[in-house]
Amino acid sequence: MIKFISDENIAPTLVKAIRKKGFDIKDIKEEKMFGIGDDEVLKFANKENRIVISHDKDFANLIKNRLLPHKGVILLRFMNQSPDNFMKHFIPLLDSEIKNRFKNNLVIISEGFVKIEQRR
Repeated sequence: MIKFISDENIAPTLVKAIRKKGFDIKDIKEEKMFGIGDDEVLKFANKENRIVISHDKDFANLIKNRLLPHKGVILLRFMNQSPDNFMKHFIPLLDSEIKNRFKNNLVIISEGFVKIEQRR
């Protein structure tokens, strides 16, 4: 089963939509973990076998340059930053085979593309 954790910058509406699809997702805000560093988010996610969802490209640097352990990172990198746009492009992926490649990889999602960088 795929489990997620949403970073502070993820809209509550997107978290609710992911839950509505039947996925287990924890929200940093709901967990009262305000202001923790990205490395701490990764540690928590790794410990709980969760994939991080964020807008923050610093997560890519942490896993690519510092080689921090992770269970997967999804970066939502959209020109249109509205929660509706995120839902329009991300939620359908949860019904696709692409979701099977989220685990242990860096996944960058934007309007019109999904890039998956496999962990080495």
